[in-house]
Amino acid sequence: MSYCLNPDCDRPQNIDKATVCANCGSPLLLRGRYRALRVLGQGGFGKTFRAIDEDRLGATCVIKQFLPQLLGTEAINKAVELFNQEAVRLYELGEHSQIPTLMAYFSQDNRQYLVQEFVAGKTLQQELEGEGPFSEAKTWKLLSDMLPVLQFVHARNVIHRDIKPENIIRRQTDGLPVLIDFGVAKLLQSVTSPQQSGTTIGSPGYMAMELLTEGKVYPASDLYGVGTTIFHLLTGGFAPPGVHQVWV
Repeated sequence: MSYCLNPDCDRPQNIDKATVCANCGSPLLLRGRYRALRVLGQGGFGKTFRAIDEDRLGATCVIKQFLPQLLGTEAINKAVELFNQEAVRLYELGEHSQIPTLMAYFSQDNRQYLVQEFVAGKTLQQELEGEGPFSEAKTWKLLSDMLPVLQFVHARNVIHRDIKPENIIRRQTDGLPVLIDFGVAKLLQSVTSPQQSGTTIGSPGYMAMELLTEGKVYPASDLYGVGTTIFHLLTGGFAPPGVHQVWV
C-alpha cells in the first residue's frame, strides 16, 4: 500500500505502485523515490511514516514530516533555517552505529522532511510491557551500552531532550540499544508556535526540573532522563503520588 503525504487528504491509502493519489492527486513519491507505506506515529508537529526507498531496491526507511502550525512567513523561514541546522547535526550523529543514519533532509510543498534509516526491533517500553520489569543485571548492561552513545552526542554539543523507554530501540540484529527521535521536529514546533502553551520539549515523568520549569536543557538533563528511564524499567512504575511526575 502507498500512503498519501498530503495532510489534507481524507483517503490517503492507495495501491502499491500508484504514482499519484487516487483521491487528491498528490504525488506519492517524495523526490521521486521515497514511498510512504503507513503511519508509525503522529503528534502536534506532524507524522512519522514507515517507507521504502525505490532507488535502493525498496530498502525500508522512515519519513518524518514536519507541518508548521503557523503560516507567517517569518516563522516559516526561521523554522526552515533551524531545520537545516539541526538536520546537519543529525547527519553527523548518524556516524555512530547506535543512532539512525540520516539519509536525506529537504523541503517540499512548504513541508520539511527527514528520511532516516529504519531500525528493526522493539522499544524498551514494548520490551517492558512484554517481559516485565528489568533485572539489575539487565539495566547495568543497558547503561554500559547507552552511556557511550550519550557521550558521543554531548561531545558534539547536541542534547537529545526526550530520553525515555519509547525512544530507545533494542536492535533486532545485535541487541544493542539505538537512540531515536532527536528533538528537531519538537524544536521546530516551539519556533513556529511561540504563543502556544505546552510546547516544552520532553515527556512528563522523564523531564529534569530545569526543563520542566524553565525550558532550559543541559547535558545533565539527558542524564536525568536516563535515570528516570532506568527507574521505570526496574520497577515498571513512575514517581510516587504527590511528586507530580518530577523526581527530586
